Amino acid sequence: MLRYYKYLIILILVISTQGQWKLYAQESRQCLAVITEINGKAMYKEAGLSQFVKATWGTRLFSGDQVATDDKSQVKLLYSDNTFINAGPNSMITISGPTSRSTEKAGDIKIISSAIGVDFSDLTFKKVENKDVGALAGVRSGESAQEIDLEYPFSTTIRTYRPSFSWTSKKSYDSYTVNLYSSKGLVWSRKVNEPALQYPANEKGLEPGESYFWNVEGEYLINTDKSSNHKFTILTPEKSKELEGKESSIRNTFRDDPESSSLHSVLGAFYIDLGLYQDAIDEFQVISKINADAPMPHEILGSLYSEVGEKDRAIEELKKALALTNAKNN
Repeated sequence: MLRYYKYLIILILVISTQGQWKLYAQESRQCLAVITEINGKAMYKEAGLSQFVKATWGTRLFSGDQVATDDKSQVKLLYSDNTFINAGPNSMITISGPTSRSTEKAGDIKIISSAIGVDFSDLTFKKVENKDVGALAGVRSGESAQEIDLEYPFSTTIRTYRPSFSWTSKKSYDSYTVNLYSSKGLVWSRKVNEPALQYPANEKGLEPGESYFWNVEGEYLINTDKSSNHKFTILTPEKSKELEGKESSIRNTFRDDPESSSLHSVLGAFYIDLGLYQDAIDEFQVISKINADAPMPHEILGSLYSEVGEKDRAIEELKKALALTNAKNN
């Protein structure tokens, strides 16, 4: 059921290379911008309403919506034409389209190349109501308890050919045996005393583009516990080259603000597009810390943790999202 949140990851950057947002079918309005950074306090008002409410990271904006900052605040918006606008103090923004922003007192403008922008044009997302978040946050993983839980790499694509392996265990084992398999069978097996293993120095690196499976056996007294098997995939050389080039371009775009949540937003969406879910988790963890009052980063993290099989962490993040949503609405 947690996989229902799979498409929440595109909520912040549902942008095609033609600069259009593809929304879920039930919504007739076109989303024109999204808030990716707030310093201080920002308020927004939906078109047709009279009252401004607090804006948070991930707030989607439609034609006629307004965003306002006070004399000590600024906000960054990502428009559907891949343009970032930094609206400084005492700004009033009326959303009227990607090229009509005459009411803004913008500090600067950044253009994210269409070659860098993540293409989500084939994906859709579903609006999440509080009751849905609550229902998911209240469930348990439904999986049988494991004495050994694999942590990394776990249901993700990775960029290194010599990954390190980590896991957690509920018992104290005398030793662990890590087994790595390819489609052809056992690749290698290693025994260690701690719940981590650096890639064996005397083993050949893994093949680019190939998928592998691994498990861990914990030994104590005369008994053995075994984890589930989990899969990971090595990035292809072509994708690795693309990754390095676009990462460099993205970071260069934000070279004057390397700690901005806008940077982490673009990187996170880019990693999701490549299937680098663990990398994406790292980015959205940063975003959740920068934007401590925003529920959306936790919803996205819940989706990502669910995607990589970490159900308990997914539930924990969804509970955080629900608590922040309730606090915002009260």
